Amino acid sequence: MGGIFSRFKVWKSPKYEAYSKKGKSVNEGSYVCEVLAPLINIVMSDLPGNPVVWDIWGEEGSSASTIRKGSRKFARKPDYMTIAQLGKDAELEIVYLETGRPNSSQDKRRRDHKKLIRLSKDSIDTTRILSKIKRMFNQFSKRQNLTIFAINIAGDVIELYAMRKESGIYKYCLIEEATIPLHMTSPSAVYPLIHALMTLRTAVACTIHKILYSSDSGDSEHSSSEMVVTVTTPKNS
Repeated sequence: MGGIFSRFKVWKSPKYEAYSKKGKSVNEGSYVCEVLAPLINIVMSDLPGNPVVWDIWGEEGSSASTIRKGSRKFARKPDYMTIAQLGKDAELEIVYLETGRPNSSQDKRRRDHKKLIRLSKDSIDTTRILSKIKRMFNQFSKRQNLTIFAINIAGDVIELYAMRKESGIYKYCLIEEATIPLHMTSPSAVYPLIHALMTLRTAVACTIHKILYSSDSGDSEHSSSEMVVTVTTPKNS
């Protein structure tokens, strides 16, 4: 219900009434504040299992990117991050988001996509670098369940990606895509967006839960077939 009310607020926003009636352009800041923040904040709050997570909006440098570049000054700055606490002083950047205004160029969208790929890889790599989190991912089951999620808002389309590392190979795939309605529309047009957002919510909650509570038993490298992964790569990818 929260998502429905949030969508209604977006449609009734004075900025978007002007946008739809007069064809005025909407800048990236308004797009984030008026459309994306209400939706993402609702979706990522009160996750099942009550994990400790928090959101960061705005141009704050990624800690994972800082580690790779060696300086926060040059770190990549996503528009949004979700950070999960996995233990005392052990934090993982698990969701990244990049966006542009609805009429942003194809070049902007491609640059955002490349940025999200780099951020996702950096986050996975921190689990092998930082001692405070490295110990947790020494267990095979926890490495197997590690998935980082990226949201690319390409104009008025939301694309949800997932990255995993399997046998030393980084695998990155599209798992959901939906249009973000910017005007009052039918419920059937909104459903794909709600489904994509709920997929994100469920995937993030399950990933955190499995990382926190999975444990190796016996010969874990040979018993992995008994474990269920959070996100599987589509057959056609």
